[in-house]
Amino acid sequence: MNDSYSQLKKIATSIQPLSEEEWRAFSSIWTDYSAKRKEQLTVAGEDEKYLYFVIEGIQRVYYFDEQNHEATLVFTYAPSFGGILDSLMMQQPSRYNYETLTPSKFIRAKAQELHSLIDEHPALE
Repeated sequence: MNDSYSQLKKIATSIQPLSEEEWRAFSSIWTDYSAKRKEQLTVAGEDEKYLYFVIEGIQRVYYFDEQNHEATLVFTYAPSFGGILDSLMMQQPSRYNYETLTPSKFIRAKAQELHSLIDEHPALE
């Protein structure tokens, strides 16, 4: 198991203990992804398509208020989950933007595959 998946397993199982079968199913849906500096990963008004696990780099979640002022809500960095989680889990358009601040490396899981996996393995919920 490479270091990215070791970090993912450590954090995922600290949140929710998983059997070996559940871990194999969960770990099988992740793929490598790289993004350049200042790349928009999620745009407000669109559904979040991925759950990210940050391997390298710094990202941020931000929005524009009523006066069109930009406000940063959170920064993400390794090793942690990233993305617009309320949009991902509720399958609704995001109110926020998610962008890279530095070149970044991730492993990511498609929202559709994640939801299917949760349906098959309720312990992953």
